[in-house]
Amino acid sequence: MKAVIMAGGQGTRLRPLTSNQPKPMIPIVNTPCMEHIVRLLKDHGVTEIVVTLQFMPEEIQDYFGDGSDWGVSIGYSIEDAPAGTAGSVKLAEEHLEGERVLVISGDALTDCDLSRVLEFHENNGAEATMVLKSVENPLDFGIVITEEDGRISRFLEKPAWGQVFSDTVNTGIYVLEPSALAEIPSEGEYDFSKELFPKLLEAGRPLYGFVTEDYWEDIGNLEQYMRAQRDVLDGKMRGVRPPGTRLRENVYVGQRAQVDDEELEGPVVIGENVRVDEGAKISPYSVIADNVVVRAGATVERSVIAEGTYVGEGAELLDALVGRSSYIQERARILERSALGDDVIVGEGATVAPDVKIFSHKTVESGANVTQSLIYETMGLRTVFKGGVVSGKFNVDLTPEFTIRLASSFGTELDPGSVVTLGRDASRAAQVAKRAMTSALLGVGVNVRDLRAAHAGVVRHDVLAGKSVAGAHVRAGDDPDDIEILFFSSGATPMSESDQRAIEKVFVREEYRRAHGADIGELIYPGRAVEQYVQRLEMAANRKKTEGATLVVDFSGEVASLVASRVFARLGINAVVMEGFTNANVVGSPGTSRSAAPAAPGTPGDDPGTHFAEALDRVGRVVPTVGAAFGAVVGPTGEDVQFVDDSGEFVPPDVMLACFLERMRPEKVVLPINLSRGYEELVGEGGGALVESRTGLGNVVIKAAEVGADVAGLADGHYVFPDFLPAPDCFVTLARALELFREGLLAESLSGVRARFGEPFGAVRRRKLECPWGAKGRVMRGLAEKFGADADAILTDGVKLNLVGGSWVLMLPDPDNPLFYVYAEADSSADGTANGSGNGFRAGSEGLVSEYAELVEGLIRSE
Repeated sequence: MKAVIMAGGQGTRLRPLTSNQPKPMIPIVNTPCMEHIVRLLKDHGVTEIVVTLQFMPEEIQDYFGDGSDWGVSIGYSIEDAPAGTAGSVKLAEEHLEGERVLVISGDALTDCDLSRVLEFHENNGAEATMVLKSVENPLDFGIVITEEDGRISRFLEKPAWGQVFSDTVNTGIYVLEPSALAEIPSEGEYDFSKELFPKLLEAGRPLYGFVTEDYWEDIGNLEQYMRAQRDVLDGKMRGVRPPGTRLRENVYVGQRAQVDDEELEGPVVIGENVRVDEGAKISPYSVIADNVVVRAGATVERSVIAEGTYVGEGAELLDALVGRSSYIQERARILERSALGDDVIVGEGATVAPDVKIFSHKTVESGANVTQSLIYETMGLRTVFKGGVVSGKFNVDLTPEFTIRLASSFGTELDPGSVVTLGRDASRAAQVAKRAMTSALLGVGVNVRDLRAAHAGVVRHDVLAGKSVAGAHVRAGDDPDDIEILFFSSGATPMSESDQRAIEKVFVREEYRRAHGADIGELIYPGRAVEQYVQRLEMAANRKKTEGATLVVDFSGEVASLVASRVFARLGINAVVMEGFTNANVVGSPGTSRSAAPAAPGTPGDDPGTHFAEALDRVGRVVPTVGAAFGAVVGPTGEDVQFVDDSGEFVPPDVMLACFLERMRPEKVVLPINLSRGYEELVGEGGGALVESRTGLGNVVIKAAEVGADVAGLADGHYVFPDFLPAPDCFVTLARALELFREGLLAESLSGVRARFGEPFGAVRRRKLECPWGAKGRVMRGLAEKFGADADAILTDGVKLNLVGGSWVLMLPDPDNPLFYVYAEADSSADGTANGSGNGFRAGSEGLVSEYAELVEGLIRSE
């Protein structure tokens, strides 16, 4: 008799355990499940084996080879397409040579007495014998009823509870005569339980069931997998001895393992080359595979850890499953019934909640609390908001389910019956996400004003006008596959960090408010939101200075263009609107960066992206032809604007900010702390004062609203005029630029103004350093200890040092990424230049940034 081991299944219910390996290769006490079956067959004298394969066949072939290491002969039959359980055996027929066949699953665990099964089969003259087993919950199996002599009278595949008429189920172990195999068609999918056996039963052919009392466990899900591990450790399965030296009755330790075996309490299995530091605790029912490191203070309890995993100091694994080559950092907690795939990183102090699955190659950030499974998502986030924005890849990070949870958390923090304004750009992903948000908000008892397709400025105005208490805008991100969600407070400013944390708390705990009956929110479609926005803009602009002016503008093919005709008509502007630029979402495009720590102007990587550059070039060619005051390319968000002057030449955004400040002569300006000191000098020359804010657009906007600034900006194309809206908006930016740079009417041409400034403006240099999450606190503590007593040190955002002669250095951790930035600018007076118009002191800036970057790197490396 030959045996066929069915080993083609993917084991989808066992993921993430089977994400990177076939189900028969999952380890049971550090031995692949299929190896237990091969040994069982050998013990019962079955030495000629054919293995049917489909999913990742090379994994099984490489491990078992020809079977000689186990004293058997193994051949393989690979399915190119699914053939069903019976069909796969039929495909292996060339290896069977017309003999009786024992069919057994390679991904179930059993010590079934196969010799007794064969004896039963022969004594009854059976054509097919099924091995049966009584189980507590038969819902996931095929139920079988037999007569007193074992002949099968009825069976039903995977019934509902109302169909359960027996607790005796099909184990998937069969003995088949060649005549039964002959009934299987040579092509197409064909199943034993659904087709072959019903056919034999209907024909009255000898079909028998052998009820075994031996151990059998179908490893169909993670719960069954963990139970199988414990059963083997408890000795419930005969003939299985875990690898390693048996120290005591149920304690097994592999070669070269570094562990205090006196501290081990069985049952427990420790693999080869395992290192368990003093002070670590390995509790009963734990299985640790080869090459695992468990550091001091860690706790492993009733858990299975796969090969090559590192468990950091003080980490806790409680009834958990951890895949291969994973990295559990210090004080991380992996709680009950959770499962991690291969190559998962769990950051320092993070918690993986009970029943959570984290698929392979994912990263859980330090301090994160992961309460839902990470399957398609790329990361388990320490925070939901980054830079005040929620962003990610649509249907990967930001799925509709994620968006519903986010909006439910947002709405729960608002009073029942509150009104929220929602808008979106023209992308389909944003449309889907906004609809998900709408349903979630209505479900928590919040009314929604749906502005449909509208740029963010219209949404902000609706909130600022008192139509709602908060707002949100969904739009495409820097990458076309990304979306981002902006949230606005009652003043139309970005949501404060405290409000963000409050939403995240609800999000993590999933403590959403639920509305019922009349308390469910109402969906409102306001009719004049755009018109009211235009009216507000008309009131904020000086029509006398804009009327009759000409400009050339490209709106990047996005929703801001829907408002443009009404805006320009109200302000009397002759606008040449360029069409056709529809792909500004290119990394490196000016104005698209919304990171918390933007690059210093003039640093490498600030050049326009290809598509954006083409748009600027196209606009620049038209401007002189039509006699326009200037040209502009508006970013896809409708917020940032890049300019070309009246001669058609591109004006870098850092220089353009200087032009605005020089012509406006504002009384109060807000700029982020990492920009050139030349701006402060420029504002001071006009009799104004500069207020520094933390880096990031959201922080700049909030500070500008707090202090009542005349203008604020980032030197990347985002300009904020709080008297109109407390946020960047392309239309008020264009109106202000016409008021300032329209030649005549006491204004000066843009080309004339920009000629007074060098490029780039100032000499800020930047260095980006990789800094693990766990090192950030240590680095900041070291900087504070070193410079905290310095009266000129500013510690509000990183550590900024004001040095001799106007030079300065800023050392700033990135809040959303494992990075640290060092900015520096040397004293510009050294070469006799002003307002950052010279380049002679760049070497000084480079020297400064190198000096302090070396200091920060030393703190990063220190323990």
